[in-house]
Amino acid sequence: MVRSIAVAFIGAVLAGATALAQSPTSRPVAAHDGAPTKFVGEWEGAYQTDHGPGGPMSMRITKDSAWKATADVLTGSQTIPNLISNVSVDGNTIAWSQELMGMTCKASAGLDGVELKGTTDCGHASMTFVLRKK
Repeated sequence: MVRSIAVAFIGAVLAGATALAQSPTSRPVAAHDGAPTKFVGEWEGAYQTDHGPGGPMSMRITKDSAWKATADVLTGSQTIPNLISNVSVDGNTIAWSQELMGMTCKASAGLDGVELKGTTDCGHASMTFVLRKK
């Protein structure tokens, strides 16, 4: 009798182990890099410069394996594309390097509520801008 109870007990334990082995296991969740995706999107607004009249500006920020951005400024009736590189995000601040009218410039902007406010410094020229997400 004791032997049959022991066999039944072992059988129950083995059946439970088999059921556990067949149940779906939790898969490891990919680590989130914590990057604020609130920067991602299309931004529009205006810029001011100390070397001429200001005007409209647009910027597109994306994030896949790396941060990327493009920007255009309108001066008069001419749209000037900006070659942007080295985009980085730290908290509520985004920074990058850009080529603007033949000059290498450093830029950064911070989120202030719903506005992206920033400056671009090209050494002897600078500009400020305020953009809102479309």
